[in-house]
Amino acid sequence: MTSEDFRETRTNSPWAIVLGVLMILLGIAAIAEPFVATIAITIVLSWTLIIAGIVRIIHAFQSRHKRGFWTKLVIGILYVIGGILLLSNIFGAALTLTLAFGIVILIEGVLEVITAFQTRRDPNWGWVLFSGIMAIILGILILYQWPVSAVWVLGVFAGINFLLTGVWMIALPLATRRLSDHRARV
Repeated sequence: MTSEDFRETRTNSPWAIVLGVLMILLGIAAIAEPFVATIAITIVLSWTLIIAGIVRIIHAFQSRHKRGFWTKLVIGILYVIGGILLLSNIFGAALTLTLAFGIVILIEGVLEVITAFQTRRDPNWGWVLFSGIMAIILGILILYQWPVSAVWVLGVFAGINFLLTGVWMIALPLATRRLSDHRARV
């Protein structure tokens, strides 16, 4: 890091710490109430699809004289329909999202294990193998407990993500500040 990076991090560190604390609080809330967090995530994703669909439709009409108009328009319409369908059945959407999440995690784990064995001559390849095995186990647990897992999986995982993000948002500026103080003394 340059001295300018240190100054910028030091100047912005109070905000990063405040945002980090907010992320930690959101994470704790999501873990404490995973069902509420799962529903909130489903609603946010639904509205995100609707808004993205509207943007894509507008973009399609703005570029209607160029190639790909119909493709852009159809994709935008599908986004809007998908968002509306998710909103119309939040609990069904949570079930579907959890099922998809479990499948993605399981496939990710299998691909990471394959990658680990392909790169076993590289240093730290074991971490890739460990991550892959853990993802496989997690994917199996999610799918084995589905549909019951739909009540808590998305909320707990979002909570853990928010919590860990909050921790690094606090830790990074504090570490940079200590390093900057140390450099100033030397």
